[in-house]
Amino acid sequence: MESKREQFQEYTKLSGQVLAKAWADEEFKARLLADPAAVLREEGLPIPQGIEVRAVENTDTVMYLTIPPKPGEELSDEQLNQVVGGDTASTAGTMGTVSTLPCSTLGTAGSIATASTI
Repeated sequence: MESKREQFQEYTKLSGQVLAKAWADEEFKARLLADPAAVLREEGLPIPQGIEVRAVENTDTVMYLTIPPKPGEELSDEQLNQVVGGDTASTAGTMGTVSTLPCSTLGTAGSIATASTI
């Protein structure tokens, strides 16, 4: 059984592949923007029924910031240290929102994938 960290890493990897495909293929990108949930399912990313997914594209003059849902409980000192130390993968998994809600994960993973290229 995969740990939450492994699930997050796999989701990040798959969503990065989807982003790379969208950059390389304008038709694929158009489909992703028009019906993101269907395209993500086709690409192997599990999107539960009843979850709405919205895809937007950053431009040279417009950048979108994804704000995930507030965690249901306060972070421990260890979790806060992970945030300060930059251990985003394990922090996201412990917060619960990223590893359990694919729509949040995708937004975050997209931001992480973009940020890692800076």
